[in-house]
Amino acid sequence: GGSPFDDGTEDNRIVPTNMQEAMDAFHMAIDLGDADAMYLVGVHRLTQGGRENYHSGTKLIERAADSSHGGALYYLALLHLNGEPHIGLQPCPLDEFAERLDRAVEAGSIDARFVRGHSYYHGTEGYPQNLKKALDDFVQAADEGHADSAVSAGAMYHNGVGTLKDHRKAFELYQLAGELGSEEGWTNVVDCWRQGLGVPKSEDTARYIEETMLKKTNSK
Repeated sequence: GGSPFDDGTEDNRIVPTNMQEAMDAFHMAIDLGDADAMYLVGVHRLTQGGRENYHSGTKLIERAADSSHGGALYYLALLHLNGEPHIGLQPCPLDEFAERLDRAVEAGSIDARFVRGHSYYHGTEGYPQNLKKALDDFVQAADEGHADSAVSAGAMYHNGVGTLKDHRKAFELYQLAGELGSEEGWTNVVDCWRQGLGVPKSEDTARYIEETMLKKTNSK
């Protein structure tokens, strides 16, 4: 029994005591078809280096991708974009990268959505420039907790790029970015208060945020 807030310390089977037990638990999960475990162990193997680790790590990530794991699909999109000499992988054409990135976005990767928004914004990496689609991706990724996307969307509203200028919306997105841990987000919030953009002008509020939220993110 116990409450849902139990940390499991009374039962050693819940908290692995060492790396080997943790890896055993992951491999058991992989055998049961757990895509998260495939992805995590695959990435771990790649960080270990060596040809054998590269091959087996990539295979696990591909298995996770076959199960529509967003993180795995995103990882593979970047792997194919940049190429990987350890496994004889040449950089892929940009249209193939765009297809792979789209699949990662559809599978729920917010990092992939941010990269796609960035690609639409600049018209790079196999995507045509499309500011409206860029803004849509940034806003959706921001709603799902991606701080840099919130900053990017805020800047587009602030400057009226791909949309009408909306200082209030820009302020709200900058504040969301700050709450998600972005120093740039809080810096922009301070500027909004200082200049009266989207909020009433207030030097006191600007200084208060500098002394509290900006110091907090700087000290992390």
